Amino acid sequence: MNTFDKYLLKKDKLLKRRIEIDSLLYEKLSNLSNIYDASVNKLVNIAIIELLKTENVKIYERPQNEISESHNFAIRQSSYEGMEKLRDKYGLSLYKLTNIAIYNAINSGK
Repeated sequence: MNTFDKYLLKKDKLLKRRIEIDSLLYEKLSNLSNIYDASVNKLVNIAIIELLKTENVKIYERPQNEISESHNFAIRQSSYEGMEKLRDKYGLSLYKLTNIAIYNAINSGK
């Protein structure tokens, strides 16, 4: 069972944020949104929740020439506040933490 199979999210206030996502990660999320009954936005929120639980903050090897694209997301307020705490603890930007969360979630079942 992977990360996306574990959650049904309770309602939370949503904060609109523009976040850069590595294009390969976003493409994988788009493919997963065709498999799961969840939008890319929901998949990102689930990935962030898992990162907050595990604190598995390891920089992954980003492919050379990988580009990042900005996307608008509605991030759960509780998750965003948790990410701010991780940012302060590890000294990483919210952009990097979000990409780490997505990478970890996509590769959790491997």
